This record gives sequence, structure tokens and C-alpha cells, in this order.
Amino acid sequence: MRKERLAALDQESSIVLRPLRESDIAAIIAIDERTSGKPKPEYWRRKLTRYVQEGQFQSDADGSVLARVAEAEGTVVGFMVGEIRRWEFGLPYCGWITALGTDPDRQRLGIGRRLLAELLDYYREKGLEEVRTIVEWADGDILQFFHSMGFVRGPFVELQKSL
Repeated sequence: MRKERLAALDQESSIVLRPLRESDIAAIIAIDERTSGKPKPEYWRRKLTRYVQEGQFQSDADGSVLARVAEAEGTVVGFMVGEIRRWEFGLPYCGWITALGTDPDRQRLGIGRRLLAELLDYYREKGLEEVRTIVEWADGDILQFFHSMGFVRGPFVELQKSL
């Protein structure tokens, strides 16, 4: 077990976090499909291309978006997108995690923790006091991950109606 943990730490130290590039979108689509079991290429292209222009990540003028990938030896192994939303549900400025994923072969190596830590630091620098995300109740792994990072149930309950 100790040998495996040392190997994992060595792999973690070789991970580089950097801004999202247009060329990363295909890797993000593949990671999401492997983790969710559902192909959603159009969703990801639509969501991510608004952050990329001429091959470079474009933050909103006010810095309300942070999009990062984790890269190991030139390969995208994780991604994260966060946004600062204003006065949603009558609340003050708040950070939201809108996407977070890690290659299933690289999970439990600290990649998600590093991506999330960078986002949380960014939100602290922006003076925010709260961060939110939405997770499916049935997704025990991601719930456990966020719980281990200090997240607790928030003040809202999602409601829906079938049409």
C-alpha cells in the first residue's frame, strides 16, 4: 500500500494546472463520457467554446469565470469550470462550480482536489464568502468528494415538474 501511495504522490506532482484551451474540449468530452456514461459533445462544445476565442481562454471582463484543466505529460486528465453569479435567488455574489471532472483512470490521485483548491483560492481572492454546486443524490462518489472538501448541504431544495 505504501508503494502505491508513493507512486500516486509522484503522479500528482507531475500534474500541471493551466487555463482551458480550445484544443482541450475533445478531451473534456471524452472524460465526461467515461465518467457519466452519456455522450454530450454538443453540450460541452457549446458550454466551453464561450470561454475560448482564437485558441485562448477568455475570462469575462470582470473575471467572473475560471476554467482550468489538469494536464499530465501533455494529456488532459481533469477539468474544472467555475463562475461567479450575481444575485441569483436574491443572494449576494456567490461562487459556483459548474463543471468538475477527472479521468477515471486518474481518480483518487488528488487531481480534483487541486483543481477545486485553485478555484476556492480564486473565489477567496475575489472576496466571496460562499461557493455552491449541484450534485445528483445518486452520485455517491462526487458527494463524498465534496463532503471531504468541506461542503455541506445548502439552503435550497431543487424542485421540478415533469411536462
